[in-house]
Amino acid sequence: MSSWKYSFELVLRELDLAKKRKKALDDLYNAGKISRSTYEHIERELTEVMIDLEAHLGSLADKMNARAKDLENQMKTLEVFLANLEIHYAADEIDEETYTNQSRAINLGLEATRKELESIKTSLSKISAEAPKVEEKPAEAPKEAEVQEKTEEAPAETVTETPTKEAPASQEMYTPAPETSITEEGQTKEAEVQEQQEEIEVQEVSPSRPSKETSWGSI
Repeated sequence: MSSWKYSFELVLRELDLAKKRKKALDDLYNAGKISRSTYEHIERELTEVMIDLEAHLGSLADKMNARAKDLENQMKTLEVFLANLEIHYAADEIDEETYTNQSRAINLGLEATRKELESIKTSLSKISAEAPKVEEKPAEAPKEAEVQEKTEEAPAETVTETPTKEAPASQEMYTPAPETSITEEGQTKEAEVQEQQEEIEVQEVSPSRPSKETSWGSI
């Protein structure tokens, strides 16, 4: 077994076990069998372990990708060797025993390289298949929140448009003008009436004065 494969299977097994423990912890807390403080303490430890395992799994994936490229190049090289061997054997440059031994060795190398390459691709597909499932769930929530924000903003625009229709207010501002003119006319009329009354009083008082003078003259 390759070193990468052993490490990969070990980390994958530990990560799966940590996820099962996390689920069991959630079930116990939801059932009320453990306190909140106990749940938070254990949940914090499990989260740290899962983060470390996922980081280790990511570094293994990088090494596996690099190994896959090396294996692909190795396969191309072995295929070239096998083609040259066929050419030399067809040209009678090597005997049959040499051809048989070298051909067997090259084919064995090709078969082993092909199997390891397929195993790496299968393991990488497991990692890539699990990663989107965790990322898809949080990606849907912001979309629903954006839709709710847009629907909440729509009625706000209709409310701001309604105050523009209050045109009659301008007409009410001009109505006090005739009222002020009426009061002014009333005041002028009252002043004229008072002046007329004063003139009448003066006229009533003025004839009495000569009567007094005549009385003094008679004396």
